[in-house]
Amino acid sequence: MDVLSNVLKVTNLVTHVLGPHEFIAPWGIQVDARANAAVYVVKRGACWLKRDDRETVQLKTGDVVLLARGDAHSLSSEREMRDLERYEDAIARARGMTVPPRSGFPHAAVESTILQYATYELSRDAAHPLLSLLPPIVRLSADRTRGDSEFDALLRLIGEEAIKREAGCGHVVPRFMDALFVYILRAWLHDQPEGSGGWLGALRDPQIRKALTLVHRSPQAPWTVELLARSVAMSRAAFAKRFTDLVGEPPLAYVTRWRMDLAAKLLRESMEPVSRIAGRVGYISETAFAKAFRRRRNIAPGQYRYGRARKKRENLLPA
Repeated sequence: MDVLSNVLKVTNLVTHVLGPHEFIAPWGIQVDARANAAVYVVKRGACWLKRDDRETVQLKTGDVVLLARGDAHSLSSEREMRDLERYEDAIARARGMTVPPRSGFPHAAVESTILQYATYELSRDAAHPLLSLLPPIVRLSADRTRGDSEFDALLRLIGEEAIKREAGCGHVVPRFMDALFVYILRAWLHDQPEGSGGWLGALRDPQIRKALTLVHRSPQAPWTVELLARSVAMSRAAFAKRFTDLVGEPPLAYVTRWRMDLAAKLLRESMEPVSRIAGRVGYISETAFAKAFRRRRNIAPGQYRYGRARKKRENLLPA
């Protein structure tokens, strides 16, 4: 498994598909801040996106936009729309997939806007800085996506599945939206200068990518800076500097963080003894593992497992 796929698996990427919907002008919706990233695909028409009154972007047919940090934002048919409605209230009024104007008559001269909307949820228990590396808004224009035949084909499939609603679409569309997240990351990274892009950008450097792959493939190995440097045919000093410059933290700090992220997932999702989990992430001593886990998470492994299990049980109880 490649490094990015491994990170998405451990951080438990969950996609919630909330569209498509057709908005009839005049319209304006307000979306509250949330912990999840949000993505919009403009299937038809145009609209204005405003992020927390700080940044306004016009979106046109074929554009894709990712709000990586879950900031509060609004979407509207007019740039300075004052009469905004909560997203949930607007969808509650929908007739099928169509959301009529909240008041007054439709603007016949203004084309309606069809938006495909989804959110991406990454586990809060995983500390990987994947989304924090991205700018608040990643906008890919229609020209940009149409210039990539695979990206364009994916958007066509998303649109067709969401509109046709044939058997199995409830399973297929979320998987397509998962793929869209990866395609957005790739497209954004492709547009960054060499040596930038943080952890994602580091994946473009052959030697650092190989080092990251080794760590992710074998987290239990007794990694040292010297061993990693030798594995990618670099001197210790040159490797340590390049790794830190590109990834944003020293090699062994990254190794420890990844081991703790993986251990946290195993504690949440399995009943393996703590001693066995310690061995799977490179610790011979359960005591040494417990100290490292507490240092990283401010909680002992057993307490972490118990707390997450209790929270899961509480979430299953009827309201």
